[in-house]
Amino acid sequence: MNLDTKIPPPAICFICALLMYISVQVSALAGILPRFPILLSVVLMVFGTLLGVLGVWAFRRVRTTISPFNPEQTEHFVSDGVYRFSRNPMYAGMGCWLVAWAGYLAHPLPWLFLAAFVAYMTRFQIMPEERVLAQKFGAEYESYCRRVRRWL
Repeated sequence: MNLDTKIPPPAICFICALLMYISVQVSALAGILPRFPILLSVVLMVFGTLLGVLGVWAFRRVRTTISPFNPEQTEHFVSDGVYRFSRNPMYAGMGCWLVAWAGYLAHPLPWLFLAAFVAYMTRFQIMPEERVLAQKFGAEYESYCRRVRRWL
Protein backbone atom coordinates (compact mmCIF):
# COMPACT_ATOMS: atom_id res chain seq x y z
CA MET A 1 0.00 0.00 0.00
CA ASN A 2 1.34 3.39 -0.95
CA LEU A 3 0.54 5.95 1.73
CA ASP A 4 -0.46 9.42 0.65
CA THR A 5 2.77 10.84 2.06
CA LYS A 6 6.33 9.69 2.35
CA ILE A 7 7.44 12.37 4.81
CA PRO A 8 8.31 10.89 8.22
CA PRO A 9 5.86 12.08 10.91
CA PRO A 10 8.67 13.39 13.17
CA ALA A 11 9.82 15.55 10.24
CA ILE A 12 6.30 16.94 9.86
CA CYS A 13 6.28 17.73 13.59
CA PHE A 14 9.67 19.45 13.34
CA ILE A 15 8.58 21.47 10.30
CA CYS A 16 5.44 22.61 12.14
CA ALA A 17 7.49 23.58 15.21
CA LEU A 18 9.90 25.55 13.02
CA LEU A 19 7.03 27.30 11.21
CA MET A 20 5.50 28.14 14.59
CA TYR A 21 8.71 29.83 15.65
CA ILE A 22 9.17 31.67 12.37
CA SER A 23 5.57 32.90 12.39
CA VAL A 24 6.13 34.49 15.80
CA GLN A 25 9.39 36.13 14.68
CA VAL A 26 7.90 37.73 11.56
CA SER A 27 4.53 38.73 13.03
CA ALA A 28 3.77 42.22 14.22
CA LEU A 29 1.45 40.77 16.85
CA ALA A 30 3.07 40.34 20.22
CA GLY A 31 1.98 39.78 23.78
CA ILE A 32 -1.60 38.91 22.82
CA LEU A 33 -1.71 35.56 24.57
CA PRO A 34 -0.33 34.63 27.97
CA ARG A 35 2.71 32.35 27.89
CA PHE A 36 2.31 28.86 29.30
CA PRO A 37 4.25 28.47 32.52
CA ILE A 38 7.49 26.59 31.87
CA LEU A 39 6.33 23.78 34.16
CA LEU A 40 3.15 23.26 32.12
CA SER A 41 5.14 23.13 28.89
CA VAL A 42 7.57 20.63 30.42
CA VAL A 43 4.72 18.47 31.74
CA LEU A 44 3.09 18.44 28.29
CA MET A 45 6.41 17.51 26.67
CA VAL A 46 7.01 14.71 29.16
CA PHE A 47 3.46 13.44 28.62
CA GLY A 48 3.94 13.56 24.85
CA THR A 49 7.24 11.72 25.10
CA LEU A 50 5.65 9.09 27.34
CA LEU A 51 2.80 8.56 24.86
CA GLY A 52 5.27 8.09 22.03
CA VAL A 53 7.59 5.78 23.94
CA LEU A 54 4.70 3.63 25.22
CA GLY A 55 3.33 3.41 21.68
CA VAL A 56 6.66 2.26 20.27
CA TRP A 57 7.16 -0.14 23.19
CA ALA A 58 3.74 -1.76 22.61
CA PHE A 59 4.65 -2.40 18.96
CA ARG A 60 8.12 -3.71 19.83
CA ARG A 61 6.68 -5.99 22.50
CA VAL A 62 4.63 -7.89 19.89
CA ARG A 63 7.34 -7.54 17.23
CA THR A 64 5.34 -5.59 14.68
CA THR A 65 6.53 -2.74 12.49
CA ILE A 66 6.59 0.83 13.69
CA SER A 67 7.28 2.13 10.18
CA PRO A 68 4.64 4.69 9.22
CA PHE A 69 5.34 3.88 5.55
CA ASN A 70 4.60 0.15 5.63
CA PRO A 71 1.41 -0.53 7.60
CA GLU A 72 0.80 -3.57 5.38
CA GLN A 73 3.80 -5.19 7.13
CA THR A 74 1.94 -5.07 10.44
CA GLU A 75 1.96 -8.56 11.90
CA HIS A 76 -0.13 -7.98 15.01
CA PHE A 77 -3.00 -5.71 15.91
CA VAL A 78 -2.19 -3.81 19.13
CA SER A 79 -5.10 -2.61 21.26
CA ASP A 80 -3.75 -2.85 24.79
CA GLY A 81 -1.56 -0.58 26.88
CA VAL A 82 -1.60 3.02 25.69
CA TYR A 83 -3.61 1.90 22.67
CA ARG A 84 -6.65 1.53 24.93
CA PHE A 85 -6.79 5.34 25.09
CA SER A 86 -5.54 6.46 21.67
CA ARG A 87 -5.33 4.75 18.30
CA ASN A 88 -2.32 6.93 17.49
CA PRO A 89 -0.35 7.64 20.67
CA MET A 90 2.90 8.34 18.80
CA TYR A 91 1.22 11.07 16.73
CA ALA A 92 -0.71 12.33 19.77
CA GLY A 93 2.62 12.58 21.61
CA MET A 94 3.99 14.79 18.83
CA GLY A 95 0.82 16.86 19.09
CA CYS A 96 1.46 17.33 22.83
CA TRP A 97 4.94 18.64 22.04
CA LEU A 98 3.44 21.14 19.61
CA VAL A 99 0.82 22.23 22.17
CA ALA A 100 3.61 22.83 24.70
CA TRP A 101 5.61 24.80 22.12
CA ALA A 102 2.61 26.88 20.96
CA GLY A 103 1.74 27.71 24.57
CA TYR A 104 5.30 28.67 25.32
CA LEU A 105 5.49 30.95 22.25
CA ALA A 106 2.41 32.84 23.54
CA HIS A 107 1.19 33.90 20.12
CA PRO A 108 -1.97 33.05 18.13
CA LEU A 109 -0.22 31.98 14.89
CA PRO A 110 1.46 28.82 16.25
CA TRP A 111 -1.96 27.43 17.12
CA LEU A 112 -2.82 27.51 13.42
CA PHE A 113 0.20 25.32 12.71
CA LEU A 114 -0.91 22.90 15.43
CA ALA A 115 -4.30 22.63 13.72
CA ALA A 116 -2.52 22.15 10.39
CA PHE A 117 -0.40 19.35 11.92
CA VAL A 118 -3.49 17.52 13.19
CA ALA A 119 -5.32 17.94 9.88
CA TYR A 120 -2.30 16.90 7.81
CA MET A 121 -1.47 13.87 9.93
CA THR A 122 -5.10 12.76 9.97
CA ARG A 123 -5.55 13.06 6.21
CA PHE A 124 -2.17 11.98 4.87
CA GLN A 125 -0.91 9.53 7.50
CA ILE A 126 -3.61 8.21 9.81
CA MET A 127 -6.44 7.67 7.32
CA PRO A 128 -4.25 5.68 4.88
CA GLU A 129 -2.96 3.58 7.80
CA GLU A 130 -6.52 2.96 8.98
CA ARG A 131 -7.58 1.75 5.53
CA VAL A 132 -4.78 -0.82 5.53
CA LEU A 133 -5.49 -1.96 9.08
CA ALA A 134 -9.23 -2.28 8.38
CA GLN A 135 -8.47 -4.49 5.36
CA LYS A 136 -5.96 -6.55 7.27
CA PHE A 137 -7.78 -7.00 10.60
CA GLY A 138 -11.42 -6.52 9.56
CA ALA A 139 -14.18 -6.51 12.17
CA GLU A 140 -11.75 -6.61 15.10
CA TYR A 141 -10.14 -3.35 13.97
CA GLU A 142 -13.46 -1.69 13.14
CA SER A 143 -14.78 -2.53 16.62
CA TYR A 144 -11.59 -1.09 18.12
CA CYS A 145 -12.08 2.13 16.12
CA ARG A 146 -15.59 2.52 17.53
CA ARG A 147 -14.26 2.16 21.11
CA VAL A 148 -11.03 4.19 20.97
CA ARG A 149 -10.50 7.74 19.77
CA ARG A 150 -8.20 8.52 16.88
CA TRP A 151 -6.12 11.07 18.84
CA LEU A 152 -6.87 11.38 22.57
